Amino acid sequence: MSHSKLAREPWLWAFVGVWSAVVTALHFGGLAYDVYTRIWWWDVLTHSLSGFGVAGVLFLVFPRTFRGARAPVVVAGVLLAIGAGFEVYEYLFKDFWWGWSMAYYAEDTAIDLVVDVAGGLGFFAFVEGLVRSRTPTDATPGESSPRVGHLRSDGGEKTDDDRPADR
Repeated sequence: MSHSKLAREPWLWAFVGVWSAVVTALHFGGLAYDVYTRIWWWDVLTHSLSGFGVAGVLFLVFPRTFRGARAPVVVAGVLLAIGAGFEVYEYLFKDFWWGWSMAYYAEDTAIDLVVDVAGGLGFFAFVEGLVRSRTPTDATPGESSPRVGHLRSDGGEKTDDDRPADR
């Protein structure tokens, strides 16, 4: 199965949507009920889960980002940039860290960025596992499997059943 085809699967859209709703509830619930200040690992949890979710949205919108040898580096870079943007937001609206020293905030930011990227790379691994598990392996190298479609000039797929038999 190709990355683009996987990104069109309705169940994956639903999964990423539910994941996003859960992460949003954990984040805003953590702020509302002071969980971030009471449970030291809550920030790590929400950042890693949000990195996974942001990578999910990235995949659904731009599935080709997850293809190729450099894909993990690209995904990590995008997540690092998005995470850094969120850290700027966190710094500007510092309701919950007003008592922190600048050194502690810098350490927290570094940890947040690392777990953002780790969560995103977790989603990358999830996608790669799905793509590999759904790709037929019974074809010999250089041959197309009968279950794999071929691209038409209009971008659609043409299965082996659609091709003329005597070619």
